[in-house]
Amino acid sequence: MSAFDNLNLPSVDPSTPSDQVIGMLTREGMPFETTEQEINGVTHTVFANQPPSLREAFMMFLGHGDKEFLVYDDERLTFKDTVARASMFAQALVDDFGVKKGDRVALSMRNYPEWPIAYMGIIAAGGIAVVMNAWWTEEEITWGIKDSGAKVAVTDGERALRFMTQADMQIIVARDAAPEAANVTAMATTLEGKKPFVWPTVDLGPEDLAMIMYTSGSSGFPKGALSTHRAVVSLLMNWVCIALSLKMLGRLNPDPDFQPVMLVAVPFFHITGLLPVLFVSATIGRKLVMMYKWDVEEAFRLIEKEGVTTFTGVPTMSYEMAASDLRGKYDLSTLTDIGGGGAARPPEHVKLIKKSFPNANPGIGYGLTETNSLTAVLSADEYVDRPTSTGKPTPPLIHVRITDPATGKELPAGEPGEVCIKSVVNIREYWNNPEATARAFKNGWFHSGDVGYLDDEGYLYIVDRLKDIIIRGGENISSLEVEGVLHAHDAVDDVMVFSLPDERLGELVGAVVSVNRDISEADLKAEVAKHLAAFKVPEKIWITHEPLPIIASGKIDRKGIKEQYRGLWAAAAA
Repeated sequence: MSAFDNLNLPSVDPSTPSDQVIGMLTREGMPFETTEQEINGVTHTVFANQPPSLREAFMMFLGHGDKEFLVYDDERLTFKDTVARASMFAQALVDDFGVKKGDRVALSMRNYPEWPIAYMGIIAAGGIAVVMNAWWTEEEITWGIKDSGAKVAVTDGERALRFMTQADMQIIVARDAAPEAANVTAMATTLEGKKPFVWPTVDLGPEDLAMIMYTSGSSGFPKGALSTHRAVVSLLMNWVCIALSLKMLGRLNPDPDFQPVMLVAVPFFHITGLLPVLFVSATIGRKLVMMYKWDVEEAFRLIEKEGVTTFTGVPTMSYEMAASDLRGKYDLSTLTDIGGGGAARPPEHVKLIKKSFPNANPGIGYGLTETNSLTAVLSADEYVDRPTSTGKPTPPLIHVRITDPATGKELPAGEPGEVCIKSVVNIREYWNNPEATARAFKNGWFHSGDVGYLDDEGYLYIVDRLKDIIIRGGENISSLEVEGVLHAHDAVDDVMVFSLPDERLGELVGAVVSVNRDISEADLKAEVAKHLAAFKVPEKIWITHEPLPIIASGKIDRKGIKEQYRGLWAAAAA
């Protein structure tokens, strides 16, 4: 927090609710004063004083100077190193590759130190960073290049081979040996002769375009979520405001020389990895220890070696940490926060995390690519007491309301409906897709497709997805509700519930569960029947001892699983 230590912050009682503290920080004359501003015809809550573009926000990282920022194997880069190389790369893009304001530049690589350097360089050069899933096939890359119109790509060696078929594509290769071709340049070569901390003289402002992030569908063509500089800078400022409120409440280490350390196991091409993990860390001075791939024992080793204080991943990762017998082999005492996002965490897992790591606070976040990851967060005792909630809409920039999907009418507290989010941090639109934009954004509100409700205290609960509601003979069944019961069984490691077609009732409940010991289908059905009405008991449960398949973002491959087991269901009925 060294970049913000000179702020004149008022003292507060440690028992003050954090949203009240944020209210103090955002009053007129305070460091994070907010105001109302009309943007593209919609009135938003905005920070009155924030950097006009991401390029200026990147310079805030220098407040952490020579502290370590990126750790990968034996490589260590400081905040100063990272900003220096990013500025040099930005110069190279403009001077040597002809990138002009508004040009799209594709970015496709695994988590390496070069990833944030490339991203920062692209944006500071005036380009639009086209963030691509590193696991895309050549066919998907071809589609993404055609959709975005990118003419320059920054990749690692493995991905470079997938870009080689693109006509007129200039490829800059970071990490690994670069393929020998006239259109391929090593990233290290591009920095030669460039001056550190000198940014290209391109005019950038709040409403200029910063990035296209493709939504992580398991198959088919995703939508390109288009964000402005204002949206991403506002997101970073909102997180700093949250961090300062926690500091004022005495919930952060008061030692001015203390540096928090986060273990990174989520990809930077996922919105959680890009913003809450990577660039919020850069803003508040948190060190990042990067994993090549997820492995629970390697995670324990790095926590002990690097003194990791914070971990955020998909819920499956924190569950594996809490359930692993390997915990006793390592000193994990530095770990104080265990976050999660990208999927729902079963309530039983919250209890297990707290039991396995009694000195660490479990946490959860709810957000989407379209909201640049931010909607609601919940942690510590608030989360333990409300394990099925995702927290209150995040102040000061996030506004949430629950609406009837059929009428659009706002619903009262306690009544479930579609979760709609209005915020200056939301994306502006879907790239080249006005029809999808019009369906998802109405009068400034993003319609998430998630079903949830707000309780009387303002806590948000996500109870289902509109597309995953199972309608059995006219009865609506929440797939998440059935999943929660199955998750609570000690033999079950993971579960997915989905609909099965039925000629008589329309749909039936089906499930596939990953188990850690032998158990029968009948026993699992009996467990559900103990807790839920008979019509909610799965008609068929498939049991596997293997982990459920996931997509590149770390989420369960819901589409692939449904197709596989619906196929088995149809074959059995034939």
